[in-house]
Amino acid sequence: MPQPNGFTFYGDLLGIGAAYKLSADVAYEKLNKFYNVVFEHLKRLCVNESLRVNLFSDSLLVWGRDPLAIIGPLQNVYLELFREKIFLRGAMVDGKVEREPRIEVKNLQKFLPINDSLARAVGLEESTKGARFLISPKLGERLLANVPEWRTVEGYIDHANNGLALESVLRRICPLPEGTAYELLYFWHSSQLSENGFDYKNGKATLKEISQYLRPAQVVHYRETVDLIKRSELRDRSTRRAFRTMAASASQGR
Repeated sequence: MPQPNGFTFYGDLLGIGAAYKLSADVAYEKLNKFYNVVFEHLKRLCVNESLRVNLFSDSLLVWGRDPLAIIGPLQNVYLELFREKIFLRGAMVDGKVEREPRIEVKNLQKFLPINDSLARAVGLEESTKGARFLISPKLGERLLANVPEWRTVEGYIDHANNGLALESVLRRICPLPEGTAYELLYFWHSSQLSENGFDYKNGKATLKEISQYLRPAQVVHYRETVDLIKRSELRDRSTRRAFRTMAASASQGR
């Protein structure tokens, strides 16, 4: 469902400041992988002005017309970075960032936003902990306009069987536990049609092991990411269970 006023996504990597304190080479390797992963997954989408991507330092800015066209590729970015032990925290809001045209020269380029889309994306991204993919309330409501029951957790549970395919990315959009916005349960991969997708158990164990070496201020990011894995796993399994129940009922009715 294309959005008339588009979207803006902003995200940055967790822990890069600490990596630089430890070693500039360590930080560079993380950033190099980050840039390569984003490039490989998003380059084919940047064929015209409908989508723009800007990488700078440890930050990623994406804006364009259709949020549904980019959520899947961004999910792939998140998962591949996670496999590399690189953690991205980001947020997507309604409204495409707009820049004021400015006179530029070869070595002096300008980026002056003239609306609040980027500021809202940054503010939402900074409002939580962990490697999360947040979605603003307004954009979440628009994305779920054709399945309004899914705007609540209980609504999704009661109406999981509504005709949308198992791989629909809309099934991964869920209210935050705090109820202030939505988030993407990206550990349940949107193209994952079998039980052999993301290894939830190993993912949680890896984060818990790493967190044992960290200070409390850092541990909170790992704890929140573990909780996100748990929610992804819960919705994955409950949805498959609902599909199996529906299939069994259809078989008995023949």
